[in-house]
Amino acid sequence: MPQPQLAALTIAAKMDELETRSRSLAEQAEKPGTSSEEIEGFKAVLSDEIQPQLAALTKERDERLREEEIKSLRGTVGTLEDAIKELRLGFPVAGDEGKGVITVDEDNPYATGEHSYYGDIRMANKGRQDAIERLAKGSGVEGKAMTEGVGAQGGYLVQKVIERQIIDTRELDNVLRPLCSKLNVTATEIELNQITLGTTAGWVAELAEKPEATALTLATVTASVFTAAGLATISNQLLADSNPAVDALVTRDLAKRLIALEETAFLAGTGTGQPLGILNTPGLSTKSFTVTDVSADNGLLDTILDAIAQVQTDYGQPGTILMHPRTWTTILKDKNANGVYTYGSPSNATISSVQDPRTVYTGPTRTLWGVPVVLSNRMPTNLGSGTNESRVIVGDFSEALILDRQGITVDESPHVYFTSNQTVFRAEERVGFTAARQPRAFCVVGGAGLADA
Repeated sequence: MPQPQLAALTIAAKMDELETRSRSLAEQAEKPGTSSEEIEGFKAVLSDEIQPQLAALTKERDERLREEEIKSLRGTVGTLEDAIKELRLGFPVAGDEGKGVITVDEDNPYATGEHSYYGDIRMANKGRQDAIERLAKGSGVEGKAMTEGVGAQGGYLVQKVIERQIIDTRELDNVLRPLCSKLNVTATEIELNQITLGTTAGWVAELAEKPEATALTLATVTASVFTAAGLATISNQLLADSNPAVDALVTRDLAKRLIALEETAFLAGTGTGQPLGILNTPGLSTKSFTVTDVSADNGLLDTILDAIAQVQTDYGQPGTILMHPRTWTTILKDKNANGVYTYGSPSNATISSVQDPRTVYTGPTRTLWGVPVVLSNRMPTNLGSGTNESRVIVGDFSEALILDRQGITVDESPHVYFTSNQTVFRAEERVGFTAARQPRAFCVVGGAGLADA
């Protein structure tokens, strides 16, 4: 067995041993008659011995995964360099009858999408030699390893290929993740400190006492980690017969589900069974916009400007204005009395010389008073008494924390719908979120004026 796989199996075995030992301690603690001193001893073993060992194993696993990714990248670069050299050799030259030579790189059987990773993994488990050879060729490991051990067959390939694709898709399409701060945590719940310091400053005479802070308030904010998961069900026939392979479709589908779960919760999560979103965080500043006819004036822009000023007053400079695409469209549609679009037109031009941005300009920059505007279709549009209101969030989103406990893992099973010949793919992650540490870094614009806007 190749050395990287042997090392991975060794790490997994050690983790299993730690899990078994932890379970044994828990069972002993639950036995009738166990004293408080014994329970404290069990806790000490867990915190002083098992947890540090688990952390060390996790670090070693991550380092080995990174080494494998670097090796894979180097191999890909080498393959691309070879392909470029062959392509250059294929250009027509004198005496070549005017025809270029087209060379196809057949080293990777999955490059064209003709074969499916999932389908070959399943066929390899059943002993199909052609599938075993393709997996070995595509992954760069020996074919024998593909039929020995579940980790070498399914986990290795799915984790390297499918999970990475899902993570990449999520990072590209998730609006909030790039804006917020991220912490890697090792517990299901963490506590963050809130500090409110009342300071005093003034002019002092020589030898006089200096003014000092009169109030220092410490508060604790608790943030929990929750599990997000998505399922996709594909027929076995489609997995076996599709060309290009359906793997990419599965990847995109699972990524979209996780993106929607995450971002919806980060914005409006209830805190029960899911993270507490920004809109439901106590202590936020708010501004109300109640004008019912948004197109009649720029009242919405005035209210957003008030929200910017509120954040500047309570916290500092906001970094982002977040809104639903329909709200931004409402702003763009606003016209003056002459029917000319008011937003995006040159501010120093007279009414007679203003030209319609739809036909002349490439489009207005998505900023308001120098603050970038970001759109998310996961912003709720069913709020308010009429269940048709949206919200605009102005703030410094770096003060919001995403707590990553467990990265995305992908599993597949043909047994859930065995009688109907379907395979279920599951993507799962553990993540938390909080905006409660600095709630005054955000101001939410709401009100009846945002109905259908």
